[in-house]
Amino acid sequence: MSMDQQSPDQLVGFVEELKRRWVATIDALVDPLMFINKSYTIERANRALAQFSGENAIPAVIGQKCYKVFAQRENPCDGCLLSESVEKKVAHSFNLNDVRSKHFFEVSSQPVFDKEGELEGCVHIYRDRTEASALQEQLIQSEKLASIGLLAGGIAHEINNPLGGILIFSQMLLRELPEDSPYREDIAEIESATQRCKSIVERLLDFARSQPADLQSKKIIPVDVSEAVKSALRFAKVHTHAKKVEILENWHPEPLMVMGDRNTFIQLFLNLMQNAYHAMPDGGTMILKSGTMTRNKKPFGSWEVCDTGVGIAEEHLNRIFDPFFTTKEPGEGTGLGLSICYGICQEAGGSLEVESTLNKGTRFQVILPLVKQS
Repeated sequence: MSMDQQSPDQLVGFVEELKRRWVATIDALVDPLMFINKSYTIERANRALAQFSGENAIPAVIGQKCYKVFAQRENPCDGCLLSESVEKKVAHSFNLNDVRSKHFFEVSSQPVFDKEGELEGCVHIYRDRTEASALQEQLIQSEKLASIGLLAGGIAHEINNPLGGILIFSQMLLRELPEDSPYREDIAEIESATQRCKSIVERLLDFARSQPADLQSKKIIPVDVSEAVKSALRFAKVHTHAKKVEILENWHPEPLMVMGDRNTFIQLFLNLMQNAYHAMPDGGTMILKSGTMTRNKKPFGSWEVCDTGVGIAEEHLNRIFDPFFTTKEPGEGTGLGLSICYGICQEAGGSLEVESTLNKGTRFQVILPLVKQS
């Protein structure tokens, strides 16, 4: 039977069934979707949007402002192109970054017109790109570390030999010069500067992981990381500011074993503790604690180094693991410490995460995969 042969009741039923199927299709989408008018008011929405906003039913979001429902804001989201879509009557794609709980969204804005060609509003579809963005950042960071590591290793090896010569000859001169020689102080300064250069080169080599002897000497065995942290703490306590800092410890009651090299883990946490001391020149509190967690149904250990220091500016947080990036004064840091820490965590199959607030403090969290104890 054609539509012309159907009764009015049958036509109404047919239209209602089409409408029901269309609504069911829209509700089946996992991405939040809404139809918004020119004044940012939601007129229609799917179930994913209602759930994302914390509401149990779609009618609860109808009539509300989209930025209020979606981002819990009192004004339009930064970067939203709804007004441009309305004004130019063309589709747009744009990103909404960190508009809600550090989520990143890719938004498609498609104008909708009535049968007279007048603009009714826009359909917005929000695709969550938070995880993809994080994976991309990790990939970029890994590529940076790999390329910089190769470069650093080559440079460090080339510099090491002439530095060794300078150090040997300056020490020989110091032994030969009389105590009252006017040149003795200058030669001592040369020796001291050379020692500092060698220390930087050694850190470059550690970062590059390019010394065969070091690689051979590493013993990849199950390591009690909490014990390694406590050993690092003993070294860290000799820091200049150590006497001004209160240390609070909260350790998991059982050993947390991770496959790796004990000395490497000591280096990791010693760097983090030294940074904590540097962040509290006038004193404060450093908190060390460990625990367990589950990621992708696998057991992980967690070790935190927290301080109540000066904190890290938000614009620097995405760069602190970059090689040679530092906010310290010239001569006070090479910018390699956190890069090395990041590389150690990646090498062990884990991650290094950071949270910080200016003038309140910083929390570094080392997350490493645990091994079963026999």
